[in-house]
Amino acid sequence: MAVPDPGFHDLATLVREKARRNGDRIALRFADREISYAELDRRSDRVAAGLAAHGIARGDRVAALLFNCPEFLDLWFGTAKLGAVFVPLNTALKGDLLGYELNDSGAKGLVIDARLYEAYRPLRSGLPIAREWVVPSPERPSGPEGDALPWAELEEERPVPAVPAPMPWEPAAILYTSGTTGPPKGAIIPHAKPLRTAAEIAARSRLHPDAVLFTALPLFHCNAQEMTTLSALLNDLTAAYDERFHASAYWETASRLGATHVSLLISMVNVLFKQPARPTDQGHSVRVALTAGTTREVWPEFERRFGLTIIELYGMTECGCTTLMNPPAHVRVGSVGTPLGFVEAEVVDDQDRPVPTGTRGELVVRPRAPFSMFLGYHQKAEQTVEAWRNLWFHTGDYVTRDADGYFYFIDRKKDVIRRRGENLAPYDVEQALNRHPAVFESVVVGVPSPLGEEDVKAFVQLRPGQSVEPRALFEFLAERLPFFMVPRFIEFIDEIPKTANQKAQRYVLRQRRGGPEHDREALGIVLRRP
Repeated sequence: MAVPDPGFHDLATLVREKARRNGDRIALRFADREISYAELDRRSDRVAAGLAAHGIARGDRVAALLFNCPEFLDLWFGTAKLGAVFVPLNTALKGDLLGYELNDSGAKGLVIDARLYEAYRPLRSGLPIAREWVVPSPERPSGPEGDALPWAELEEERPVPAVPAPMPWEPAAILYTSGTTGPPKGAIIPHAKPLRTAAEIAARSRLHPDAVLFTALPLFHCNAQEMTTLSALLNDLTAAYDERFHASAYWETASRLGATHVSLLISMVNVLFKQPARPTDQGHSVRVALTAGTTREVWPEFERRFGLTIIELYGMTECGCTTLMNPPAHVRVGSVGTPLGFVEAEVVDDQDRPVPTGTRGELVVRPRAPFSMFLGYHQKAEQTVEAWRNLWFHTGDYVTRDADGYFYFIDRKKDVIRRRGENLAPYDVEQALNRHPAVFESVVVGVPSPLGEEDVKAFVQLRPGQSVEPRALFEFLAERLPFFMVPRFIEFIDEIPKTANQKAQRYVLRQRRGGPEHDREALGIVLRRP
């Protein structure tokens, strides 16, 4: 079977050629402005020239701490035109986690939203970053901090450097993913990978010439990059964005931006479904929702209530924000679909042997086209080799497959917790917990959430003779962790259960019910989002 060709194999050429073909056609739409294909090309040219003027060269890493905004797209495509490597970071990061990812990436430059500078300021002296640029915001419209430069300085008119277009195999980005037993891993993404993924997503999305693809998911994740932005640009359409998800105004925002297609995570589906029914529930422009994790029970009711079609999918950063997806003319409720054309998929046991149809096993995948998956983990050769065991990339997820080749997600095999669309590693939360002087040891697990996916629960063993109030421990964590990592529940226990080789028995704690747990929300502790 031939693998579909997206027609472009690097991001720089995509932006330039689409500007030549589409000119003043609207490429991007934000709440208060529209940007044409030609303007996107000009803006990203200026950013490429500005970066070069400040010493950023081919192969250098440029990090971003930005919310959804035009500057994010300018920087993404500007780094591509320069042959530099884009490193978009989660805007909720702070403290040790933020410092780790900035240091691990070796970023030479950083573009940061003014609202996030305070979280970054204490880390500056220990990082290799040579230059910073600050993007103003309505809340922080004043000039840059310290010796950082204003974003406007990057946008000055300069000669665009004559740089050859990147090759398909050259790194375009480093996207950080959660590690289960260690620090986050930076997945190295080649130029060809997001373009191929986006092209195949678009082919299964029931697009039409007037389609507008809308997302309220963050651009620092591959979902908004591939499923919305690149799918739109490849097909000469418009991508529309909100800065973040607002359930009460979601459909109104989507309609105001002209959205016909949206991307939703399971937590978003469930939150929207739990909103009070209104006569206007179908009074919007959306006709297709690309979703991940929708349950059999909610799926048909959600479609009927909101007057749209769900196309369910599965993916992950390393192998494409979409790897499996329902064929648009043959959607099966409850299934995450069939493999996209660039990938082979198999279901295997713990010895990597294929299992019979209908039998649970781990999903493993491998590319059918060159440079259509990640290149490896940045500075983590051992983890790369482990993930690619026996020439298959191991997803760490349990699935089944039916006789017609449709896959069905069952559960996670690995310890990563999925909360509100974010993957988080127990390791990171445990490291923060164990820094409290009263804590001897901790184990963090995922527990079922009424909104779908999981909530975070921590089991804490205190040091002999020590005590700590639950509220104080929650507040201690809130100062050190991104909001989505702070546990919903804490339960104090006398001793962490261990295996014979002294590893924590997470499976025992996951099944533990009825203990005297403390609920952060019941205590009235409100987490601050960035």
